[in-house]
Amino acid sequence: MSLLTIVFKNLRHRPTRSLLTAVGITVGIAAVVALTGLASGFQKSWEDSYRARGTDLILARVTSRDPLPTPFSMKVTDTLRATPGITATGGVLVDLMSIEDSPTILVGGWEAHSFLWTHLHVDAGRLPAGENEKVIMLGSIAAEVMKKKVGDTAQLDTESFTVCGIYTSESLSENGAIVMPLGSLQALTTKEGMVNFVNMKVDPSLDPDELARLRERIEKQLPGFETFSTTEVSQANIAVQISKGMSVATSLIAVVVGAVGVMNTVLMSVFERLHEIGVLLAIGWRRRRIVTMILLESVVLSVLGGIAGTILGVIALRILEWTPILRGRIAPDLSFLVLGGAMAVSVVLGVLGGLYPAWIGSRMSPTAALRYE
Repeated sequence: MSLLTIVFKNLRHRPTRSLLTAVGITVGIAAVVALTGLASGFQKSWEDSYRARGTDLILARVTSRDPLPTPFSMKVTDTLRATPGITATGGVLVDLMSIEDSPTILVGGWEAHSFLWTHLHVDAGRLPAGENEKVIMLGSIAAEVMKKKVGDTAQLDTESFTVCGIYTSESLSENGAIVMPLGSLQALTTKEGMVNFVNMKVDPSLDPDELARLRERIEKQLPGFETFSTTEVSQANIAVQISKGMSVATSLIAVVVGAVGVMNTVLMSVFERLHEIGVLLAIGWRRRRIVTMILLESVVLSVLGGIAGTILGVIALRILEWTPILRGRIAPDLSFLVLGGAMAVSVVLGVLGGLYPAWIGSRMSPTAALRYE
């Protein structure tokens, strides 16, 4: 009889206890997959929105780590445009607004005639014609959620705007957003001449060292501001940091709680099989083989729960992806890194949960174990 056969026989011999332990692991791993997938997807949605626009660098205040940083004067764009190595700039003002009966939607004001608009595929209607035109463009998902088409009006705050176009973007978060001329959003929010970010395109011929020197020159010219790459700006975002912290904390809790549950199940199994372990030792089994058997029971139990938890977590993410609060805002990340990380957590959980029972089982004296009934 092989070692794995013995392991599965031992687990089947106590079906209720094994099942309840596996269910506990399943719930913990599902929570790890769901929260980690959301956190990673949130970060990617920010990065994708900048990459879709062709943005190379983003300018923001040094203290601006919030999802919607404190606006600043867009006069800084004059300095940026005069800086060698920068080929184009585009000021952006963003705000979260509740539009009529729809959920809160991200509204972006983009500098008219800047490169920011060029990546949008206009499905219907047209792009805004001027900086202060009272029109909005709806992402394809936002238009579906709001049930609006070209020519309809939408109430933003206290004013009505005409839908001049519906667009599709490579960025999912932009498809669930509203964009409008920068001047119109500045007037609506009483933030005339203000932006949250400045998007920049740089000379593609710059090598990494030249790009680093360009960033240093910008930050020297504009004290109190900092430049970010598309990856850095999402990592510096406080909302991304909080979501990642929550996923890490959940993973740790799942490991601790799951390991205790596995340890309890396997330890009880060891005490119930002391006579059996004594027989195995008496017929020549090495203590190392006893340790391996008990650890395998723990790991198999955790891996089975991990597989079920990963599947449950993926299903939960797919459901969440279509809820009104997330649809068109975040595409949960179901990459190998996220799913593989969840399975790694389940394996670690099994090893930690089996160490103490394995140690107890291997320390038994064959004579004492054979006398145990």
